Amino acid sequence: MSELRNPHDDPEAVRARSAQEDPWVMYLVVRRERLPSLGELLAASATAAVRCVDQWRDHPAWRAGFDAWLARSFRKVCLRASEKDWAKLQGYDQGLGHARGGPVLCALPPRTKSQRDKLLVNLQAFTTGDFADDVGDETAEPAMRLVRNEGVTMTAGKSLAQVAHASLHACGLFAHRDPESFARWRAAGLPCVLRGADPRAWSALKHAEPVAVVRDAGLTEVTPGSETFLALPPADRARWSEAFAALPRIARAHDVRGDAH
Repeated sequence: MSELRNPHDDPEAVRARSAQEDPWVMYLVVRRERLPSLGELLAASATAAVRCVDQWRDHPAWRAGFDAWLARSFRKVCLRASEKDWAKLQGYDQGLGHARGGPVLCALPPRTKSQRDKLLVNLQAFTTGDFADDVGDETAEPAMRLVRNEGVTMTAGKSLAQVAHASLHACGLFAHRDPESFARWRAAGLPCVLRGADPRAWSALKHAEPVAVVRDAGLTEVTPGSETFLALPPADRARWSEAFAALPRIARAHDVRGDAH
């Protein structure tokens, strides 16, 4: 088994997440009128979450919130914003995710649910949308590789939250092992490549090389312990394993509804 231990999977950590009456949340907000392909939006979510942590983790205004979120929650909720509301959000501290030459999603530093301002309270959950056609892989290198488990049914919004989990888990589990690759990745703009894996390919990939696996706490949509996404550390295309290179791109969202936590 090449899977690395994820501290958020410890039973005590799972119980702590489930027991929160006023949970700490990183809100992901999709720019509703600028939807790229689903794969591009997933890459933007993964990038925005890492960028949010990189930019705001040690800022005095947000340090305590990040500490509480990392210790007790790691929860993410995906919302959608009209162009009018998106413009208002640009005054917020955030990490941005881009596609097709512009920002399409932002990640906000963690706050408790009760600390949401009126704008966030009024934004609706993002579950799915009219995605553009896929344009293929046109990304810088080295790229973080992210894989959705196609054996688990998730809305697009749920997938956006889960892929953000995966990119942050990968940074926490792999960066100290290969700091040079992660430094190159950040210098390249945090590029990500998305793939989907059926159950057989998922199992094979987990055994082929070191991976960071996301297991959902089961608060919404999926059963507790479901493996939703996995991440592999940044690598140039020439270093991709055959197991990863053979996986197809993600083409669509699953046809279900629900909040994305």
